[in-house]
Amino acid sequence: MTNLYVGLGRYHRGEKLSALRFIQHYAVDRILELTEHVEAAQADNRDMFALERRFEQRFPATSRVIATFMQGYDYSRESARAMLAFLEPV
Repeated sequence: MTNLYVGLGRYHRGEKLSALRFIQHYAVDRILELTEHVEAAQADNRDMFALERRFEQRFPATSRVIATFMQGYDYSRESARAMLAFLEPV
């Protein structure tokens, strides 16, 4: 949540690149870490050094929406909204 808050603040100040990093990189990394508490892993083939490796095979439901968290340079607000919608039920 802090990454989203900081990123949106930077976005509103016109710092789009910094906002992109906070929202679409740092916040997504935190969601990857939380996913195992939201969805049961399909296989136990986790790479202990890179959480994003084999993520799609381990968490297929989350993988279907993860692209909405990283919509690109001009869409940080929309990406943040998608993350909040994903996290709300949690």
